Amino acid sequence: MGHSFVRAAVYAELGDKDQAFAWLEKTYSVHSPAMVDLRSAPVFDKIRRDPRFGDLLRRVGLPQ
Repeated sequence: MGHSFVRAAVYAELGDKDQAFAWLEKTYSVHSPAMVDLRSAPVFDKIRRDPRFGDLLRRVGLPQ
């Protein structure tokens, strides 16, 4: 898994949504295969209701 995805997971778990999304955007921008785990990884439960999460799932091509 990419370092930026792991950092996003850490920030999400800590409840720092802005940093979590900043790192998820970096992960997305490099087309990391780790993004396929975005929808199912429980570590992102704290940020799932944020509209940015749904937008990211859409851009990755994952069902919301």
